[in-house]
Amino acid sequence: MATGFSLKLGFHQPALQLELSDPNYTCKTRCSTATLPVPAAKKVECGGKMSNSTATYETRQQNQTQKLVDLLHHCAEKRSVKETGAIHGYVLKSIFSDKDLLVLLNHVAHAYSKSSDFRAAREVFDKMPQRNVFSWTVMIVGSTENGLYHDGFKYFCEMGDSGIWPDGFAYSAILQLCIGLECVDLGKMVHAHVVIKGFASHIFVSTSLLNMYMKLGEVEDSCQVFNTMTEHNEVSWNAVISGFTSNGRYLEAFNHFLAMKKEGMTPNMYTFISVLKAVGKLVDADKGKQVHECVSNLGMESNVFVGTALIDMYSKCGALSDARFIFDMNFTNYELNMPWNAMISGYSQCGCSQEAVELFVKMCENNVNSDVYTYCSVFNAIADLKHLKFVREAHGMVLKSGYDLIVSSVHNAIADAYSKCASLEDVRKVFDRMEERDVVSWTTMLTAYSQSSEREKALAVFSQMKKEGFTPNQFTFSSVFAVCASLCFLEFGRQVHALLFKDGLATDKCIESALIDMYAKCGSIIEAEKVFGSISNPDIVSWTAIISGYAQHGFVDQALKLFRMMEQFGVKPNAVTLLCILFACSHGGLVEEGLRYFRQMEETYSLVPEMEHYACIVDLLGRMGCLDEALEFIHKMPIEPNDMVWQTLLGACRVHGNVELGEIAAKKILSIRPEFSATYVLLSNTYIGTGSFRDGISLRNVMKDRGVKKEPGCSWISVNGEVHNFYARDQHHPGRDQIYLMLEDLREKIKAMGYVPDLQYVLQDGA
Repeated sequence: MATGFSLKLGFHQPALQLELSDPNYTCKTRCSTATLPVPAAKKVECGGKMSNSTATYETRQQNQTQKLVDLLHHCAEKRSVKETGAIHGYVLKSIFSDKDLLVLLNHVAHAYSKSSDFRAAREVFDKMPQRNVFSWTVMIVGSTENGLYHDGFKYFCEMGDSGIWPDGFAYSAILQLCIGLECVDLGKMVHAHVVIKGFASHIFVSTSLLNMYMKLGEVEDSCQVFNTMTEHNEVSWNAVISGFTSNGRYLEAFNHFLAMKKEGMTPNMYTFISVLKAVGKLVDADKGKQVHECVSNLGMESNVFVGTALIDMYSKCGALSDARFIFDMNFTNYELNMPWNAMISGYSQCGCSQEAVELFVKMCENNVNSDVYTYCSVFNAIADLKHLKFVREAHGMVLKSGYDLIVSSVHNAIADAYSKCASLEDVRKVFDRMEERDVVSWTTMLTAYSQSSEREKALAVFSQMKKEGFTPNQFTFSSVFAVCASLCFLEFGRQVHALLFKDGLATDKCIESALIDMYAKCGSIIEAEKVFGSISNPDIVSWTAIISGYAQHGFVDQALKLFRMMEQFGVKPNAVTLLCILFACSHGGLVEEGLRYFRQMEETYSLVPEMEHYACIVDLLGRMGCLDEALEFIHKMPIEPNDMVWQTLLGACRVHGNVELGEIAAKKILSIRPEFSATYVLLSNTYIGTGSFRDGISLRNVMKDRGVKKEPGCSWISVNGEVHNFYARDQHHPGRDQIYLMLEDLREKIKAMGYVPDLQYVLQDGA
């Protein structure tokens, strides 16, 4: 009775049958059709047919080996450990020549390695009765692909010790290993071996060499290899173009793309992806159009990878209409999300947040699956719109998908969106829900607190972050210094400053500027000067920070002197710098200088004045009592003045007792912000200051009738790292009795020194 043996391999190919030489054994597979002889101990008939039978047997054995190799190739492609194991078992139970057995075991090890079962590959290798260069190459490649770079290096050394020299494929594998080890010295040693052994002329080895040098940042060495190659193919051109792009040498990447075409080589998908990325970094739409023309000529616009790269390139160049044209012509009905993500991201990055959200809605309507990239771009757009309802709706979608639990970048984007919408409670909920946090998560939570009325909690988050072992980045430190500046926590700021040296961020430009600002706002202009003096090449942000510090402290001459020095160093001022200069002139009473700098904004620096600049000029004129000139200046503004401008004028009217202009300013403010309590208080005090007590009290009554409440004044102090808040007439602090006794003692002491308090508005402010 016949017995059977079968191999069932689940490949996505037509189901066909492999028949073994013994009719009792069948091998069923979904791969290919072949007749495989089983090298069993089958008797061979004696006689004159012996020679022909032996030849037939050898031929059939070679065919069987080749078909098994083909099957193992499919196993490697499909990454199927199960099917690889089945073939491995069959090989072990069968009889092959030493040569064929070595070939098969090499491919078995290769299939295991490709299927991410490197332990099984290692066991096959260790039990091989003999090895050749292919065997060692399989192990080096497998080690590299599985991240076991030191194991791969060990195999490389053992291969040499066994007396086997690498061939071209082995050298390529070893060079890939050098990339994983990030060891350019080893790469150069291998390069020397390649030259000595005569493989430098092999195009795939040379391509591996130039790729290794590019990946390790040795661009010049890579160029030397490329330039000495006797011939180039698509792979070598792609390697050098991709290398230039990944090393930030974008113009050279584009120029090599042109050279590739000039040499008669046809770019492929990988070429276009690399060069379009380079052009996007160059922000050069004209160069992008040159590449686009080549894409169109080759009919590759509809290729999803190339089309997505085109959309991304045009978006980065600010040419959103061109990006949208590519999208609309090729991908509006596309089921994969790559082009959708690129277009949404482009809108978001260019500030077209509404368009980004609308395209996301259309994407959902078309049943295109969203992923981490989609959600990150969408939440960035919604955050820019500051639309809390949209954030919550999108958050609900993410909760259903589960992305907020498994991808940190998604819940970071959600938390940031809630933060931008000033919903601190929602930020905290998202933060607490996170299963895993990274430095961005902590920084987002910290920043949310820093922008709220609970700024002191930002410092608690920072302390907890450090306690849990997270290393702050430059954005974390910048936020912490901003909190210290707003709370005037000089000592805490100094302690955090000391951490910068430990974390290696002391020379980060962003942090240096935040440090200058923190020290200046905490009253230590000397320490701000020291930080600025330590900067080797200050940028505009650093210059602006120190100029602002001098202006805030009333050192007007020093601020203006630094501004002139900055210009001498060739640093062009920005709008914030000019605002600091106008502020300095205002507080220094330098009317003519302030007006001159204001005029120079457009005439000399090509800067369009913003609302803050106009308000600063109103303040400049108002402080000097030039109220009519200030009103005239407001009327001549090319933009509609907002409540800030009118509030500045009202404040000047109170100081100089101009009731008539004060009423005009107050009416303008109340038409914009009818519930702004400061307007009522300022105008009321203006009446009282000019002796019109009845009008002042009457306005306070109107304020009460309208339900407008004056926010109580608040101050705070840090004692032993704990923040203590104090409000006007506060009776809730646990140490209030001691505090008020101390205040009374201080009041008596300053009275004894001749101090006379201004009580003109005290009772009225409490009314």
